[in-house]
Amino acid sequence: MNKLDRWPPPDWPEVVIKWEQMLESPNYNPNMIVTWVDHTCGGRYHLHGYQNTKGFAFRFEDPKDATLFALRWA
Repeated sequence: MNKLDRWPPPDWPEVVIKWEQMLESPNYNPNMIVTWVDHTCGGRYHLHGYQNTKGFAFRFEDPKDATLFALRWA
């Protein structure tokens, strides 16, 4: 997938990986997650810190990419 650096449109589906998930399992390494997204076929995505420091929010242009990401990481 390709990372979008500017803020995405508000209708892009969002999937949040919470800090609790990352702290409970070594399988939720942030670098590993971003590497997986970057090397997975698909459209554009945006990554930002979630408000109140609850985790990372990934937004996807294509809802299918959001579903694939959620099935793997959420």
